[in-house]
Amino acid sequence: MGGSGGKGKGKALYKGFPFPLPPAAGCILLLFLNLSVPGNGRGVKGACWTYDESLPGLLPWQTYVLAFTVGVFAIRFTVAGVAALLLLLVAEGVLRGRECRVPVLAVALCAVFGFAYATQRTPGLPDGMPGWMAARQAVVLEGTVDRAEPRPGRRLRVILDKVRADAGQGGEPLPGKMAWFIRNPDYVPLPGQRVRTVSRVVPVHGFGNPGLWDYRWYWRRQGVFWRAWPASREKPVWSARPESSLAGMRGRLRELVADHLPQTQGGAMVLALTTGDRSRLDMATMDATRGAGLAHTLALSGLHVGFVAAMGWGLAYLAGLLWPGLLLRVPRPKLAVLLAAPLVLAYAWLGQPSASLVRASVMFGFWGVLLLQGRGRVLMDGLFFALAAIVFVSPLSLFDLGLQMSLAAVAGIGLLYPFFRFLFATRRRGVGRVFSWAAGTLAVSVCATLAIMPLVSWYFGTFSPNLLLNLVWLPVLGLAIMPLGLLGALLTGFGWTARAAGLLLGLAARLADGLLWLLDAARSSGLTPVFAVLRPLWPEMLGFALLLVTAAVCLRSTRRVPALLAGLGFVLLVAPHVFVMAEDSRDRVGLTMLDVGLGQSLVVSLPGGRRWLVDAGGGSATYDLGEAVVGPSLALGRPPRLDGIFLSHPDVDHSHGLPYLIERFEVRALYTNGMLPRGLTGERLDRALPGSGVKVSALAAGDAVDLSSGARMAVLHPDAEFAGARANERSLVLRLEREGRALALLPGDVETSGIRAMLDRGADMAAEVLVLPHHGSRRSFDSDFYAGVRPKAVLCSNGFMNRYGFPDPGVVEAASAAGAGVYSTARNGRVVCSWDGGGGPLEVRPMRDPCQECPSDIEVRVEGESGPETE
Repeated sequence: MGGSGGKGKGKALYKGFPFPLPPAAGCILLLFLNLSVPGNGRGVKGACWTYDESLPGLLPWQTYVLAFTVGVFAIRFTVAGVAALLLLLVAEGVLRGRECRVPVLAVALCAVFGFAYATQRTPGLPDGMPGWMAARQAVVLEGTVDRAEPRPGRRLRVILDKVRADAGQGGEPLPGKMAWFIRNPDYVPLPGQRVRTVSRVVPVHGFGNPGLWDYRWYWRRQGVFWRAWPASREKPVWSARPESSLAGMRGRLRELVADHLPQTQGGAMVLALTTGDRSRLDMATMDATRGAGLAHTLALSGLHVGFVAAMGWGLAYLAGLLWPGLLLRVPRPKLAVLLAAPLVLAYAWLGQPSASLVRASVMFGFWGVLLLQGRGRVLMDGLFFALAAIVFVSPLSLFDLGLQMSLAAVAGIGLLYPFFRFLFATRRRGVGRVFSWAAGTLAVSVCATLAIMPLVSWYFGTFSPNLLLNLVWLPVLGLAIMPLGLLGALLTGFGWTARAAGLLLGLAARLADGLLWLLDAARSSGLTPVFAVLRPLWPEMLGFALLLVTAAVCLRSTRRVPALLAGLGFVLLVAPHVFVMAEDSRDRVGLTMLDVGLGQSLVVSLPGGRRWLVDAGGGSATYDLGEAVVGPSLALGRPPRLDGIFLSHPDVDHSHGLPYLIERFEVRALYTNGMLPRGLTGERLDRALPGSGVKVSALAAGDAVDLSSGARMAVLHPDAEFAGARANERSLVLRLEREGRALALLPGDVETSGIRAMLDRGADMAAEVLVLPHHGSRRSFDSDFYAGVRPKAVLCSNGFMNRYGFPDPGVVEAASAAGAGVYSTARNGRVVCSWDGGGGPLEVRPMRDPCQECPSDIEVRVEGESGPETE
């Protein structure tokens, strides 16, 4: 894997002034204008991974670091980790000569050590929960602020440590930390302050859908086990604010910057970029930047550290103009590092500091040290030094999306950037120099985008090809807004410079408002499209990485193509699709109840990969379950396509995710009960439907929709004469049937009046699976209804510890007494029911915790918790 690093002065790895465009902390080094970095000399033929001086390979110690990180990942994704380790060993054998190969046993031991080290550093879960918490009783909390994180939409997230809860019988300590959420806060605390408040507390609990982001794991690796919200109008009582501490100085500076900024979204953007406080950003701004692929520019990361480092180069360039003799003593690259170092440290301190800023500063530190030493292979060696340090200090940070994307982007640039150098390597002046600069910028963007594309697809299921907008957005951000904002923030600390600070911050805010105006114009013109894409499975991720390395080797190789690596990469890339097609071709009908909390979303799958959706989950103004859960679940390993959607009724817990699916997915038809959502959800749906090609139809009792393969959805309610006016009463009651066999009854939120109407009409409601109406509410209970359905399995879509207490214990008891096994998303996570063709029996597969009392003629298999996570 890599040559010696080379002591001689080779060609410069990177020239020009290319900006990092996607989220890429590793692009920091590329922000130094005209940095000449010694490259590695050509290695001995067959002795290492590298075949050309511009293609850096891996040194043996770097192979061990990779093996260690693979072991860390294996604590969550064991099969994928073992496969990655085997591929690393294969790559070692193919790309490294016999005399340079590292011992297989040593690589395996590094992976085992990584697994053991990460396991030992993983916080253990508390044993159960107190009785007052299970009863959702409000308690008096006391805790110490670990950190306060202002969030978009004027929200505040406070992480509390050393928490004690008093439920009226004396305080008791809670193990671990707590995430406490406040809306519209009038006070931002500092670390170390104590707080006393009345709040409700629940355990951290995520959605139980395989292949999606694991919210519980995200918090567990930070030692956070509880969530809390204020339960009283009384304001929290804070201890004295430590104004004299560094945290107090930072808090005071943030307040001064906020006071000098205008109350516009541009001002909110400058506040976020300078201090990390994003509380003034509204959701419309966040949605616009996310849709244009620019959301990373508002969350402090390595990109912003790169901008600050570029300011250090600017100071070095200015010093060279004013004092040319200085460059004879200290070369400009080293001078740039020396001048940028204090700026980076100050910025990391000012920006809260967030974990991503700290990691980016660590990367900058290692690159700076290597540059000061005059070392070659700066980009890749610095990246591996930083990776080793970060993993040793915090092994679980490898599961952080920001770090993963930074590492992937840097690796992609290191592998691919040299191949684009011909676009801008020539010495040009005037317009030619501008063209060369733009070409270099676009080249860096393409390299980083290619490298992170699998991660973006895996985590978000979307692709935003808006690279050209970055050519305007990022230069203005890095060359004007951030320098003006940071200089203005510095001047706010002195009374005699406050006026100048206000002018600089105001100018930065106006420029930011201009960028937002440009973004809005681009969106209005349809120039910032976002596409839903198939989310790759983990073998495809490994195959893509292998093919990326193979392509880099082939493009610069003087030897024959490593066919084994190319073949393995191709097989890994294609095999999952073959597997999915084989599964979809089976003669099987499936009904999947997704875990969307207190809401509902059901997927009907049929032979040939045909899929229909019944309801799309809920959400709020700041959280869309269609985007976060339903869409990613549907796109995991399969194209973002639906044959149709049934909307049982327009209540927000069933409909809020619908606009996202209409916007991003290929949907052929939408069936409703004649009512469409109102409010925010209705406005989004009104914008999404025109031009989508979706045909909207209203259904009533007696209708039936042919699905495919002999399956149909029969409508049992409401009939044309039903007098109920409320949405719940008029919920579509659907029955999934195939060739005369009643498979499942899906009653939406129908309540007693609707159920009685069906019973009085003598409707045939028998089905093998029943989804509890209205999430198991007592208002939908009717004993005759259960007698008429006679289900073998009962499903309940309910949120963990929801405030309504769904499902009602009496409803569960009645369902169990009828001989049916009861499954709920709060306990079991996602539940899959399936029927093989030819009269096969019902099979139920909960994600976790099987039903305790299930009929003997139902086959129950637990899926287990595994799959990719997304933050």
